[in-house]
Amino acid sequence: MATRWELAFTEAEKKSIISAYRRLLRACEDFLNKAGKAELRRAFRFAIEQHGDMRRRSGEPYILHPLAVALILVREIGLKDLSAVIAALLHDVVEDTETDIETIRTQFGDKVAMLVDGLTKITRVQSPLESVQAETFRKILLTMADDIRVALIKLADRLHNLRTLSGLKPEKQAKILAETEYIYVPIAHRLGLYAIKAELEDLILFYREPEKYEEIARKLQETARERDKYIQKFIEPIVQRLQNELPVPFKVESRIKSISSIYQKMKRQGVPFEEVYDIFAVRFILDSPPSTEKADCWRAYSIITSLYRPNLQRLRDWISHPKPTGYEALHITVMGPEGRWVEVQIRSRRMHEAAEYGLVAHWRYKDNQNGHSSAYDEALERWLSRIRSLLENPDLPTVDLLSELHLDIAQEEVYVFTPKGELKVMPAGSTALDFAYEIHSEIGRHAIAAKINGRPVLLNTPLQNADQVEIITSERAEPSEEQLSFVKTARARLKIREYLKQQRKQAIERGKAIFEWRLRHMGIRQDDPMIRELLWYLRLPSLEELWYRLGKHTIDLTRIQDFMRLKRLSQGNTPIIDQLSQQLGLLSGAVEVGHNEEKHTYAACCQPIPFDAIMGYVTSEGLIIHRTTCKEIQRLLSLDSSKVRTLRWIATPQKEFVSTLLLEGEDRQGMLLDIVKVISLRKRKNIRSIRIEGQASYFRGFIELYVHNEPDLLSVIRALSEVRGLLRIERYQANP
Repeated sequence: MATRWELAFTEAEKKSIISAYRRLLRACEDFLNKAGKAELRRAFRFAIEQHGDMRRRSGEPYILHPLAVALILVREIGLKDLSAVIAALLHDVVEDTETDIETIRTQFGDKVAMLVDGLTKITRVQSPLESVQAETFRKILLTMADDIRVALIKLADRLHNLRTLSGLKPEKQAKILAETEYIYVPIAHRLGLYAIKAELEDLILFYREPEKYEEIARKLQETARERDKYIQKFIEPIVQRLQNELPVPFKVESRIKSISSIYQKMKRQGVPFEEVYDIFAVRFILDSPPSTEKADCWRAYSIITSLYRPNLQRLRDWISHPKPTGYEALHITVMGPEGRWVEVQIRSRRMHEAAEYGLVAHWRYKDNQNGHSSAYDEALERWLSRIRSLLENPDLPTVDLLSELHLDIAQEEVYVFTPKGELKVMPAGSTALDFAYEIHSEIGRHAIAAKINGRPVLLNTPLQNADQVEIITSERAEPSEEQLSFVKTARARLKIREYLKQQRKQAIERGKAIFEWRLRHMGIRQDDPMIRELLWYLRLPSLEELWYRLGKHTIDLTRIQDFMRLKRLSQGNTPIIDQLSQQLGLLSGAVEVGHNEEKHTYAACCQPIPFDAIMGYVTSEGLIIHRTTCKEIQRLLSLDSSKVRTLRWIATPQKEFVSTLLLEGEDRQGMLLDIVKVISLRKRKNIRSIRIEGQASYFRGFIELYVHNEPDLLSVIRALSEVRGLLRIERYQANP
């Protein structure tokens, strides 16, 4: 008798399902015995029975998705583990069908059940202030901290989702892309899965900026023949020398930089595709035994640098000091034929496998080393321990916690010492204050300065490898908002925020008492509409913010008294708030469809102006509007998409918006005057501020100006492009 799924699918679909299963079975042949293959077959049958006739948005049978995820896990991530493969096949069963986790446990055991449970999305949260998205990520990361296979399966799942993203609506695509960039790309990097990371980033660019992606892909294709010809010319003398002088076999590969990496470099350096010199690298892989692999790599390095002049500042010795991800190789940039710089990578076959499969390859070699732990084991465990300890903090909302944790997910490490010689491992970029909080939260709270290698320094001084750090404290010292701008570790940020939150609470209580006393003194009720107008007058988002500023003594009570007096003396039909609004130029113009009355503000980080593509984030104070390219809205979209709204511009009054331009070019006499003439005289725009820094004969600067909309700003940019010596002009946002 035919099963439900056999009746639901066409013959062609049935063939594609069986073909996908057989591909998975072949990929698992080298690590499964007869019993393992039977268990995999049973899991496949269970999965297809549970998913039945379900289909994806694209219309294809749903079972093809878990089959593809399991295949990616084995072939591309390299995880050869039966429990993980079965969990990949079943990863959506509990979430999308009536099957519960206990059924999975009964059928396939505790290991598989634990993995599937860690991969299953949360459907509801206890508090309305929490986000289902953020809680799901928290659950995944907590499970990952106990069993890293959860992260590997989730990466395979996310990669296949992005490969098949075209069937989804743009809003759903935007949410998935933001999640991927914010959570999964850093995890792939930290686990050493560079190929997976590169493809995720390429797919993000493909969907977000398809024109840029296609342009770079086309140029790579157009230059492929010339590039291959040059690589062959470059490697010929090296291959000949290595064959004669190197005692081990080797092979040569060329690596092309990913499209997203090329695009990021073009943006970062302000150069066109043709001026990105390290589009490719040449890789020499030596078939050396572990006992001689380091010496052989250095011997190959010596031969290559005797043929081509090296740039010693670009030498990266990750053989003597591997990356925390376990990556080992020698990287050197040499001057090749025709005066072109070429990056060369040298690694052994073992190092190459580790580079291709990251953590998973490391596990394979660990098995061959009788389970002895390594520096990589210790680095990974430290990283997971940091994640575990942060995620177990019960006092911070999950969205905020994941924002802090994001800082730690993908960072490298720096090794420093206490005055007594105790080693501390910190994320790269950590400051002396981060070190203080790593020692103890009370030391961080009362830190006022530090000594690094005996030399007094400020708390914001970055730490370097092998630094010896001593923290100087004072009982009168307390954390400040300023410290949040330079600390790098999630632990330090969380502790500072906890203290500031408590201080804010106390200030609000003081300010509330002061304000209520003032209202009683003036004979005004607490529900008087005048109070709302007062907040508009003071440009404050809420009554709580007013209380806070009164409690901190940063707002003058006489301003409140002046407002009340003006309110009582005002005559005529025009409400005083309208008069004040006109004087203050309160913002208006961008709204969501159907929400014309909703209060909104424009984000200072990306400065949206009319006709930009925009999104809004709902807060207790109203809607905050961002450009869709803004990193902050992408972060919010990845953690709590329920509060993000797609917006459009309606007809707006002729009002002005602030926008910032980044300018770079020749630091010649009269340059600033020429720029100001174009903006102020030719385009008749008001300049809000100018910041210029010159170095040698080059300058970099920022100009804030007032414009009406995006076409208005583009006309200024076009006019500035005619200024002699101005090499880079682009719209700036604070979080590119």
